[in-house]
Formats: sequence, C-alpha cells, structure tokens
Amino acid sequence: MPEIGEEITEPNVLFKGGLPDFKSLTHEKCTSAMGNYILQFEHCVTQIENNLAEAEENRTDILDMVVEPLETVGAPFEMTWSLVKTLYLAGSNLIPGDSFHSLHERARHARSLKYNSYYIYNALKKCDSTRLTEEDQRVVSKFLTEGKLNGLDLQGDNKIIFAELSKKLAGEKHKFRTRVEVAKKEFKHTITDTNITRDFPEDLLNAMVRGRDSISTFTGPWDVTLSVYDRFMEYCPDRDLRWNTWLASRQVASAFSYNAELQNSNTLEYIRSLRRDLSKVLGYETFAHMSMETKMVDSVEKVEQFLTFLLNKAKPAQERELTELQRFAEERGFDNKIQLWDIPYWQRKQRKSVYNWDDIALKDYFPLDRVLTGLMDLCSEVFSLKFELVHDVSTWHPSVTYYRVFEADSPKPVAGLYIDPYHREGKPIGASEDGGVHVVCLRPSGRAFASCCPLVAVVANFTPPLSDYPSLLSFSDVDNLFRKFGTALQQVLCTVNYSEVSGLSNIEWDAVQVVGNVMSLWLNNPEIVKRISGHFKTGEPLSADALRVQEVRRHMAGYNLTSEIYLSTLDLRLHMKKDFWLSIIREEWGNHFPSFPLDRGDSHPCSFTQSISGHLSAAYYTRLWARMLAADVYTAFAQPQPNIKSIGTRFRDTFLAFGGSCHPSEVFRRFQGRDPEPDALLKTLGINNEASSSSEIS
Repeated sequence: MPEIGEEITEPNVLFKGGLPDFKSLTHEKCTSAMGNYILQFEHCVTQIENNLAEAEENRTDILDMVVEPLETVGAPFEMTWSLVKTLYLAGSNLIPGDSFHSLHERARHARSLKYNSYYIYNALKKCDSTRLTEEDQRVVSKFLTEGKLNGLDLQGDNKIIFAELSKKLAGEKHKFRTRVEVAKKEFKHTITDTNITRDFPEDLLNAMVRGRDSISTFTGPWDVTLSVYDRFMEYCPDRDLRWNTWLASRQVASAFSYNAELQNSNTLEYIRSLRRDLSKVLGYETFAHMSMETKMVDSVEKVEQFLTFLLNKAKPAQERELTELQRFAEERGFDNKIQLWDIPYWQRKQRKSVYNWDDIALKDYFPLDRVLTGLMDLCSEVFSLKFELVHDVSTWHPSVTYYRVFEADSPKPVAGLYIDPYHREGKPIGASEDGGVHVVCLRPSGRAFASCCPLVAVVANFTPPLSDYPSLLSFSDVDNLFRKFGTALQQVLCTVNYSEVSGLSNIEWDAVQVVGNVMSLWLNNPEIVKRISGHFKTGEPLSADALRVQEVRRHMAGYNLTSEIYLSTLDLRLHMKKDFWLSIIREEWGNHFPSFPLDRGDSHPCSFTQSISGHLSAAYYTRLWARMLAADVYTAFAQPQPNIKSIGTRFRDTFLAFGGSCHPSEVFRRFQGRDPEPDALLKTLGINNEASSSSEIS
C-alpha cells in the first residue's frame, strides 16, 4: 500500500474549479488521495462482483451494473493517477521517483482487477450485442478481449499453468530489460583528439563531457558511450571509431559481453519459449497469432503480405541509394566499400551536399514560441478551434502555460491544455521513442466527467531559453511536437460516453499513432514550414532549400524503410518459429540487406527490447502500419485545391472523435470511403517509381 498521509474528506481534494489545485498540493495530499482512490476502486470491483453473484440470470442491465459504477468510481482514481504521473514527469519534488513507481505499480494492479474478474467477464459474455450501441459493443469487446488474454476462460490445470507462465514471463522480461540497461553503460571510449570532434555539434559535445565543467565541452576529453550513439555515428569522421561503436551497439547483453551475468541469449530463448507455451494454453497457434487479438490487422498472414509488398518496393530503392552513396563518398576520398557503420556519417554529408540541409544551422529558424503559435494556427484552421492562453491559472512550474481550447464559433471551452516545454533538473528525459515529449490525459471525455471538459498535459524536454537566446528546436524536435500535439488533440476532442474507449484507450495498437503521423506529414508542406519558422533574431525566412522537407525526408528512404521492415519481420519470426535466434537472423538478413554480410559478432536480438521485453512483442510492424494509414489519410488534405475545413471536420469527426469506440478499419472507411492502400506511403517516401498492383488492405 502507498503511504497514507492526511485524511481526505473532499471528493476531489486535488482539484478545484475543474483544474488541479497546484498551489495547495503536498506530497502527503497526493499520496493520500491516490491511496484512498485505489481502495475505493478495489472496493467497487468487489461490490460489483457481489452484486453479479446475487443477480438473476439474463439481466438486461449488465452495463449499468458493471460499466457505469466502474466509470463513476474510476473517474477520480484515473484523474489522480494521471496528475501524479504528470508531476513525476515534470520533475516535481511533490512526487519523487521512488514514491511514483510505488504508487504507479499499485494503481496498475488496481486497474487490472476489472479485467481479471470472472464475474464481470462472464456477465459481459452473456450480453446481447444486438441490443447495444456501437460504443457499448466496443466497451464489452474490450473487457472480453482483456479477459480472454488474461486466461479467464481457462479451468483446472491450465489455469494454474497460465498463472505460472505469466509470472515467469514477467520476471524474465525484467531480467532482459535490466541487463540491456546495464550492459549499455559498459561501453566507453575516450577521445582526446580535437581533429575527430571539430565538426561535432555543441549539444553532442556537451553530452560527451557530462558531469565535467563547461570548459571541457570544447577541450575534452570526450566519452563515447551508447547513450550518444546515433549522433556520434553521424558526425564521427574516424572509420575505426565508428566500427568499434557500431559493433558495441550490436553486441549489447550478448555472449560477447565480458560479464556473464549480463548475457541475454539464454533469457531471450526462454522468453520465446514461455510465450509459445502461454499462447498454446490460450488456444493460439503462436504468440504472433495471439498478438493479432489487439490489432487492426486481424491475421499474421496479412501482416506478412503487407511487409512483403513493401520490401519488394523498398529493396531496389535501397540498392540504388547505396550505389549513389558509395559514389558520393568515393568522390570525397573514401576508398572502402560502404558498410553499415559508414552509412549514418556519409548519409548526413550527402544530405547536406544535395539538399543544403544543416540540422545545426536550422535550429536558429525554429524558436519554440513561433513553432507553437504556427502549430496552433494550423489546428485552428483545419479543425475549427481556438486556443486561448490563460494567465491566472496555477501550474506546477512557472514555465508551464495553460490554454483553453474552444470551438471556433463558441464561447464555451471544450478542452484544457497544459504545456510544460523545457528541460530542467530532475525531469526524466524519457524513452528515445518518446523523443523526450510525453502526453498525459489528466481527464478524458465521458459521462463520468460530464461537468468538466477534457484536460491534457504535454510535458517536453526542449532546451530552455539562455540569456539572449530563446528556446530553439531542431527539426526533429519540431516533428515530435507536431506528433505529440496531435496525440493531445486525440485525447481531448474525443466525444464518447465511456472513458474505457476515450482518447487512445481501446484503439488497436497498429492504429494508435495514426493521428500523430498525420500531423507530422503537414511538415511536408512548404507553406506550413514557412508559417512556423523564421530566424530568432531577424525574422528572416528559411531558404527555398530548407523548405524542401519532403525531399529531405525521402533521402535514403529505401534503406530506412528496409531497416524497419527487417525489424518487423524479425520480431514476427522470433514469435512464430522455434529456431534459435541466430538461425532466424541468418535466414532473414540476406533477404533484406544483400549488400552487407552479417557480421559474425552481430547479436542485435539480445538487446531488441521493444520486441522481447517491451510492448511491441509480435507488434513491431504496428509502427509501419500506422505510417501507411496516415499517409493514405493525408492524401485527402494534399489533393489539389482541397477544402481544408471540410476535410478537417471529417477527420475530427472520425479519427479525433471516435477514440476507441469504433474499430479503426471502420474509422478509416468513414473518413476515406474505402479500405487503406500502401501506395500512399511509398509515394510519400518517393520510392514507388513503378505502377503498383497492390490491393486494398483491410
């Protein structure tokens, strides 16, 4: 149990006037409120089970007996949990890390009770779906899917076996993940030669002298670690150093580690074995087949068809790109065959030469305030919204801003938005896939919250203003802000009755990132980039070259897409086949990268955390599927002379409004009037150079 502090006598002690009362928050109030709401929710589940045990057969008001009380009691529980998470991500002293993780795990357990209840599961199984609305059906379907995957259909020995397998799997995943985290810190190489670092950007140099005084930034020594891997590989001119760092990244937690306790090969195989057994107990052919229960794509065969189609287009493009990159490098004195550890370095130099694209210089043209204003203007225009900055609202830090969101023609706010933009001491950076930007839904839509509008927080880690310099964003930062702002709108513009299917909740995994990807594609439009940019000192606009964002994004698109297809295929194969992991990568490698022999020391599956210990097990392909959907959706906005208002309204009424209350296949059909096609993704990437024979994918 979390520690219990001050006694809570008010129903929403952490909120005042519909917003969190940050001025009066204390650590004791937060932990006490969280503890009390957890207890109330657990009691609610128990009470529902008791009521169902005594209820008559064939009751027609099961949703009223089950879902409504869970929504009502769950509302303050979920709001408080989200507030605690926001304070933790914001680096607030109110919720230190140890306290948060304890509360978070306790809350996760409490929430899981409703999906692990035999009484609730069996009652909802008996619901007559023909009498339910589409949203009601999706709520019931969510409970039934969760219950099935939690083993609630199992009896006798199978029930015991399932519980044992689940417990073992959780433990082995933790071991795998922890070993990778520790093993990554094992590699360090110190550089003292300034000739190597002379072209390194300042932020990379800062990261390589972390913990030393600021003078060391330009004088060294500099430590090469895997935490700066991507940037280092782009800028390091020394080929031997690149190879050494690349090999270290491919051998993390492998049998090549000097520390036997950090070797993951056997653990990887054991996790695969446990997942095979788990899926068999539940009645599935493989773990990959089981994974499809929560995906828009309803079969492994369709995923394989999708990946094969993309690979047949991407691989020829990859070979052309590598030939051009080899020629480019040779013209500049490179006298070796391009290898994997050479690509990031020469790719950056080629991008700069061909497109005059300089990531460092471009930052001066993307001051945060200008980007954010342009982003809100775009959303106002496309989605008929207004954003109003509110000054007299308490926040968790002076740099946090709060906006009311209105319909364009209404004085009544429809949502609230907090933006915490800057990095500061104590703020967790976050996973690389988050880009350091987190979106937390403080209050979803739903009848249980009817008296208050939805509320969301965007917590970022952008560089704060320094003396005469405002906060300046890299283009990657800009892209990430657009993506996460789309996610925030998805959370607060949803118009459902149940929080169970509000925002991102209950959206199939391969459709969750569609809105964020659509927002990112707006940056392919030079006019949009113009609107969000301008030199922070002079206001000078970006050059014509810098506005060619889509062309820059297409650079090496065949290679980049092939790499994603390879990881997606590897993930599927690891969860479908029994062969040793090394045999699997040997089988797949040449089919994807014929120009590069597989290095004898390459053991990258031993650190493939997204697939083995993360949330993308047999689901890595979902990133590509969401990009495909988004590219198809964006064609509606990119057509000649589009009616932006009309299309924006249609997008809002489908992808933003439905949340998880409608299957994403149907959401897509209601927006585009047909099933999705992969051609739009290939066209966006510039690698669909010949007529495609693809059929619609459903």
